[in-house]
Amino acid sequence: MFKYMIMFVLLTPLIGISLVEDGAYAASVGKIGMPNGATTAFGAYVLGVVVVTLIAMGPRRDLSMVATVPRISAIADDECFQFSLRLLLLITIYIMAMLFMFGGIHVWLGTLEKGMFRTNLGPFGAIPYAMTKFIIPALFAYSTMLQMRIKHGGRCKWLWRLNALLIIIAGSTWGFKTTGMFMLLPGLLILNWKMSLNKAALLAAAFFASLVVFFFVFDAELMDGVNVFQFLVERLTVLQGDVSWYVWGQYIDGIEFPNYFPSLLAGFGDSIIGTFVDKGNFFEWMGFHYDWMLTYIAVGSEEAIIHGHSVTGTPFSEGIIAGGWMGIAIFAIIAGLLIGRMYRILSNAIENGRANMAALLSTYFCFHIFAWLNGGAITQLFHISVLANLLLSYALIKLMRHQPRLCIPDRA
Repeated sequence: MFKYMIMFVLLTPLIGISLVEDGAYAASVGKIGMPNGATTAFGAYVLGVVVVTLIAMGPRRDLSMVATVPRISAIADDECFQFSLRLLLLITIYIMAMLFMFGGIHVWLGTLEKGMFRTNLGPFGAIPYAMTKFIIPALFAYSTMLQMRIKHGGRCKWLWRLNALLIIIAGSTWGFKTTGMFMLLPGLLILNWKMSLNKAALLAAAFFASLVVFFFVFDAELMDGVNVFQFLVERLTVLQGDVSWYVWGQYIDGIEFPNYFPSLLAGFGDSIIGTFVDKGNFFEWMGFHYDWMLTYIAVGSEEAIIHGHSVTGTPFSEGIIAGGWMGIAIFAIIAGLLIGRMYRILSNAIENGRANMAALLSTYFCFHIFAWLNGGAITQLFHISVLANLLLSYALIKLMRHQPRLCIPDRA
């Protein structure tokens, strides 16, 4: 599944850029597409990423010498059941908090726009973000590693499925079509590490079907008369590549971009940046946040950014803004190194049954490396919140797998 995810994140923008160059409407930037050489440039970026990835992966090993995930039926089944039961309770509490404490129920009822919900979570907004984008996915991934150790274990497998369903419901409280599926992604990645093309097609079809369902739940009224199939196909192709097409066009036209390098300081967090940058000065604050910078380059509207509008740019766009062709080459090398080494390390963790490492690394890959490959903003790879989420997730795994022992005094 890992390789299919990489193919998706590299090829869908390439297809989208090609369609825009062929005249498709670039909705992210509000322009009709035209040829500008972006397809060739992005193709060179993809080729560079693939070559570096293959080098970074190293030689293939003899799989006959690799340990497999240990299966200890009786003990493992009880451990998996207890952990999954605790996870079920945690997810249920999280859903209730999202609906009634943070106001997600209004998104479900259609009385609150999802963008406004996201920007008005209040002083405790970091908690639902951390739970959604790392902690619950990591715990679910760990439960997946546990249930893979069981030969039969029907009760644990049913709990795993119930948790998966509740996670999709939890993700839907944000009002976005893909949140629930992405929360499952680390666990699904582990479960389907070695996946056939037929199974990949089935999972892709299930993902697309979920997009259709959530489209009618959250977006149908706002887009009356839109062909849902055409809209989603364009969202997965054209809207993945139109910003990259536009930024490349700006580059070859000699347009000067904002200074990219101050945005790297965003990795220290807004609280620290806010000590020396005026948040009330939009353009000064934008200079320290790549996502704002990219959206402003693409849309040119301060108001759109304030209301939560964002665009997808890929590391290709980030490289152009950072340093033109040289920036593209550097980001292609970084991407290839991350993909190749992560594949090898995560593969070892899964095949050797190292549940903690597999759960945390798969979550980091899905929510940080994969997210960067899809939308850019390299600071998400090393943001200060990443370390906090890793430590908190690890601590919760240790806590939730703890099996209390009864102390029975010796009889005289």
